[in-house]
Amino acid sequence: MAETSTELKGPDFEQGCEIAKLAQGEMLLGHAFGEAILVASRGDDLFAIGATCTHYGGPLAEGLMVDCTVRCPWHHARFDLLRVRRLPRLP
Repeated sequence: MAETSTELKGPDFEQGCEIAKLAQGEMLLGHAFGEAILVASRGDDLFAIGATCTHYGGPLAEGLMVDCTVRCPWHHARFDLLRVRRLPRLP
């Protein structure tokens, strides 16, 4: 297990981000308010979860999205996207 970096990567969602190009089944790592955020596209819905696994701090953006679940690449902990807030998809 590697140590996690505190450096925030990806777009700053506070400033806005063009997510129209986010393909079905794709995940995008970014940040807002000093926290790493993972946005996942599933069907017509967008979901946002913390980008760090609550188990050992694994980088969820490096994991897999299977159906409506994001799996941590380190220990395969699963995070159900249907239990988190859906984001509006703007035109």
